[in-house]
Amino acid sequence: MSAAKSPHSAPPVTPWRHALEGALSVATALGVMAATAWAALALLGAEAVAPVSRLVPTVVSMAFGGDVTMASATSAETGAADGGGLGGLLAGLGGGLGLGLTGEAAMTPLTLTFLGTAVLATVFFRPLYRRPRPAPAMLWARCGGALATAAVALPLLAAMAHGTARLPDRVTDRFGEGPSSGVLSRFTGGGGGEGALLSGLFSVTFETDAVATVFLGLLWVAAVLAVGCVAARRTTLPRFIALGGTRRKWNAVTSTLTGTATVLCGAVLTVALVAAATALTGREQAAEAAGILLLVGPNLVAALLTSGLGTSWEAGVHRLRPEDGGLLGMIGAGARSDTAEADRSVELGGWSGAGVPVWLIALVLMLLLLVIAGYVAAARTPARTPREASDSLLGRHAEIALRMGLAVGAAVLLLPLVARGSLRIGISVMDSEVGGVAAGLDGGPGLPALAGCVLAAVAAYGGSRLHGRRARGHDGAARTPGTVLRRPTGSAPTRSGPRPGSTSGPTSGSRSSTSGPTSGSTSGSTSGSTSGPRPGSPSGSTPRPTSTSRVPSDSAG
Repeated sequence: MSAAKSPHSAPPVTPWRHALEGALSVATALGVMAATAWAALALLGAEAVAPVSRLVPTVVSMAFGGDVTMASATSAETGAADGGGLGGLLAGLGGGLGLGLTGEAAMTPLTLTFLGTAVLATVFFRPLYRRPRPAPAMLWARCGGALATAAVALPLLAAMAHGTARLPDRVTDRFGEGPSSGVLSRFTGGGGGEGALLSGLFSVTFETDAVATVFLGLLWVAAVLAVGCVAARRTTLPRFIALGGTRRKWNAVTSTLTGTATVLCGAVLTVALVAAATALTGREQAAEAAGILLLVGPNLVAALLTSGLGTSWEAGVHRLRPEDGGLLGMIGAGARSDTAEADRSVELGGWSGAGVPVWLIALVLMLLLLVIAGYVAAARTPARTPREASDSLLGRHAEIALRMGLAVGAAVLLLPLVARGSLRIGISVMDSEVGGVAAGLDGGPGLPALAGCVLAAVAAYGGSRLHGRRARGHDGAARTPGTVLRRPTGSAPTRSGPRPGSTSGPTSGSRSSTSGPTSGSTSGSTSGSTSGPRPGSPSGSTPRPTSTSRVPSDSAG
């Protein structure tokens, strides 16, 4: 390898350069997340709800795990003008006894989380590939620059994630139907005060939990860097990490699983881009589909895959019923008959495509992915030394299967916690909830994690054995043993000796042997063939010099 292409030929980088590159990795990741969030909100037409400049930092904060709370001011004062009934009475009593909205939204847009993770890991680790091996202090400087930038950027992001939004018509329409309609008509008396009283229910103020956003964001950055030190392949790390037991044991499995997740999320992004390109032709449904996939596409993929392991995923919209008892219970009791009809819920695993349940399709897909992952992990696992093989309690294939099972089990346990989402908006009067609407996607962890662990171990073991069998077959074809060159029966004898005109005695330094063929091959790489006396010569005559034929060895292949 020439000096220009050697990974250790570049001059050493100063700690300040490492810190700057670490800071750049976090800034680039946040920029890509914000740009993707803006594109998704634009496709969904979110500018009609709230300013996009406020919604983008809100959605990015949610990608780190920050929840959004919503509230509206009490609206009794707005209904005091012309309202009759209980609404006018509450307005006449003065301030804060009117209607108000309370709510919260909790969902992690995993598309933004995936893009931020991929960009952060790439910009952080990729420049180390062509660098000299950094000292531990250099790596700590790089990590410090990333964490310091996140500690400054995340509070600013959370501080910008607030504003005022107008509820979509599909949400406010539910407030005027069914039980909500009965409740509101009783409060307003059905008069002109209803519109004034309801005007405070059409807009809400929202803000993000800044503490959760900063804490979980810093935890996310630290987790990406820690897992990257184990899973990164094309990089140069300090010696204590590169030669550490954790990286040597888990690099193959973690790099394979992160690569599999990257392929799945990349496929979702590709579908989203195709839908966005289709939306340019004026198809609104394609635009909505592209916007949803750019936000929660991996959430749907996680729900699909884990449903094959037994995770019960339910998506639905439900009316919030007023509590029974007291004045508010009497008000809302008259119009609850159609609440059950308004509730909608779908169990994802119960869907059927082409007559086949979704959970069965997901199970087959999971098996295929895990077998491939086991094969790739076995290909990336270095061969054991004799000492390592004697000290190990499990075989090579069993170790790969065990690590794959533990990693997949932990992922299946974590995915329902990060892929689910919920939206809850309630109408409150005198600090008591009298109705509202709730929507969400929910899945319960538990035994599916154990099922995923067992399934991953079995599938990875099969993939590893498949790689081992193919490797043995390849080595057997490449490493053919050397054979003795024999003269075919009935063929003319081959003379091997001095050239015509040379002396008949043995040449100095040449080998002599007894008559008859002898094999002098060593390790399948050399074969010797001895020529006997010429026909008609005395049996005790001096044999002619032998020629040794060497067969090239293929062991290097």
